[in-house]
Amino acid sequence: MVRKWLLPTLSEVLAKAEPTGIDLLVPEFNPLDSQPSEDRQELLLKAHSQWQSAISSVEALLLKSLPHPIGVADLSEETVIEGLLITAPLPLFSHPAIVSQLHTITFTTPHANRQLLPCKSTGSDRDFALSHHFPVELLPTDPLADERFCLVLTDRFSLVVVLGEENGEPRCQFSFDPDDLDLAWKSLRGRIMLTAPHYLADLDELAAQFSPIEPDYRWVMAFSQYLLEHQPTAQLAPAPEPISVPTKLAADVELIQALTHEIRTPLTTIRTMTRLLLRQPDLSPHVLKRLSAIDRECTEQINRMELIFSGVELASTAPSPAVDLTTMSIGELLEQSLPQWQQQAERRNLNLAVAIPHKLPAVVSNPTMLDRVLTGLVENFTRNLPSGSHIQVEVTPVGDRLKLQFQSQPDADERTNTTPKARHAIGQLLTFQPETGNLSLNMNVTKNLFQLLGGKLIVREHLQQGEVLTIFLPLSTLAHS
Repeated sequence: MVRKWLLPTLSEVLAKAEPTGIDLLVPEFNPLDSQPSEDRQELLLKAHSQWQSAISSVEALLLKSLPHPIGVADLSEETVIEGLLITAPLPLFSHPAIVSQLHTITFTTPHANRQLLPCKSTGSDRDFALSHHFPVELLPTDPLADERFCLVLTDRFSLVVVLGEENGEPRCQFSFDPDDLDLAWKSLRGRIMLTAPHYLADLDELAAQFSPIEPDYRWVMAFSQYLLEHQPTAQLAPAPEPISVPTKLAADVELIQALTHEIRTPLTTIRTMTRLLLRQPDLSPHVLKRLSAIDRECTEQINRMELIFSGVELASTAPSPAVDLTTMSIGELLEQSLPQWQQQAERRNLNLAVAIPHKLPAVVSNPTMLDRVLTGLVENFTRNLPSGSHIQVEVTPVGDRLKLQFQSQPDADERTNTTPKARHAIGQLLTFQPETGNLSLNMNVTKNLFQLLGGKLIVREHLQQGEVLTIFLPLSTLAHS
């Protein structure tokens, strides 16, 4: 049954226009094209992948177009507004240059709105005013709540991207056409009039200032190029042989990548807003402590999601992709990481002892990925231990390799009662611990990651003696730290 509503959705607006879907710019290889049709789940995954690519491309285009890229430290109430950005169902961008220079409206459902920001901005809400971000609540029956979209109006280009449905099938669409953008704005303006009329005066002024313009071919070409760059590699070219990744595993990968993206987006927004608040000079020590904790937790969760995303992408690709390996200073990496590991241990009432030589030989690995994987491994390691446990970290050269070992030892009073915490597999790539709520890559994927980084991970677990993680990294023959 077709739902009738007062105002059209953005998918309906674009469906009546000339075809401008992502498929027209980025032909996507799909091994199922030879079949009569794709089922809804496959179409949904395809459209979701295109949406992620499009939003990454919009962000790149905005950063390229903004005339005065600035940082969080430069935010002020006098920052010049360079455009209007309307998104749903969550804020899509967290880069300071975008947050500070675009007036942003986010359409939310009633439930989601209570989890984001206050509905109205007042003079005392200076932290939200600095980010120029305001939520607008949709009516519960509005079909627009089922769509994700991004409408951008600037004096250099105008663009709308929508993830919704066309003829009952999931589809991602976009348009630079001024007529399409004008209809999209009118559809959204009508909804603002219904639920947040107090915003209309300012928004009408901004919409008039940044009214949709005829697209310059250079911006359209740049967007098309970004789309190509952000498309998943596996979708751009067919494999010479039948794909060896099992269908179920491929579905797990798509789902995990989608979920990690959706989790990182709101967390990044929360962290950005928190850091704006932390800049206020009149915060009490209690509030400062709370905000710092929010910033820390958001950062840790964002890093975990990035690790899961990267780990799934690398570990599930057949054949395994090449990872750039280079000579690096393991001493510098440990010097930067140890304070964070110490904080993780202290928060869980664990004792961390470190035995590291003053001078360590250089190793061969990928510095960025190694830091990310080690941090994730240590976080999972500390979460598994009972309060009062001891952790011994030792680093020693062994032949042509460097050995990095983490050994846990339960407290004497807890040793007889210590039992391994239950770990439940989620699909073929993730592990979940009900006791801690911790979601992580399973050990097989983690071991695979260390192999891609040029090393090796060995895990031994003893009921009374605790768990031992041993990592071997190849030494460099070219330099020493």
